[in-house]
Amino acid sequence: MLGYVFVCILATLSVPIFYRLAGFKRRDEVLWIEQREEQEYLELSKRLKEARKQLAKLDIDDGVRQAKQLNGLIDDYHSVVETRFLGKKHMPLEYLGAARQVQKQAVQNLSDMVTIGHSLSTIQSNTYDAEHGGADNNTRQDEMYREQEGRIQKLLDENHQMFDALTETAVEVANIDSFSKYERIDTLARLVSLSQVASNSGR
Repeated sequence: MLGYVFVCILATLSVPIFYRLAGFKRRDEVLWIEQREEQEYLELSKRLKEARKQLAKLDIDDGVRQAKQLNGLIDDYHSVVETRFLGKKHMPLEYLGAARQVQKQAVQNLSDMVTIGHSLSTIQSNTYDAEHGGADNNTRQDEMYREQEGRIQKLLDENHQMFDALTETAVEVANIDSFSKYERIDTLARLVSLSQVASNSGR
């Protein structure tokens, strides 16, 4: 009986080990990227287009500029994935996953700017009532307005950092002539770090 239990345990543990060593895990990861890339690209482009439209309506010019810049980064990334990586056995999965996660967070930041922009509009529309409600009310309105402006600036700064990391890493990726060298990309660690922060903030 004990021998039977031991064999069962050994067989159970050997499956994931064999799965990884035989290359099936890598193959499935590559297949997953191929299947997900087009869908994620279309979804991100749609969300970004809507965010840019709303930012323009709210006169958040810096947000509009970032939306335009991010659109270019996402388009370039999609083109690189399609032309250089899809269908290949060896793919820089760490770079591809990190870049996509950072792109998603940047789009989310722009969407958050839209929400904050609407709150700023609400505060502005209440300014008249605040002015007639006494100095305390007026001061509180000003404080809330400055707080919301600060939140937008923080999101803009975060996106700026992510755009720099995306651009710098993409340039290094474009200049690499061998798949074996992807792990030695100098800027990859920064991009991965940002993607981990983005992943944690999305929970």
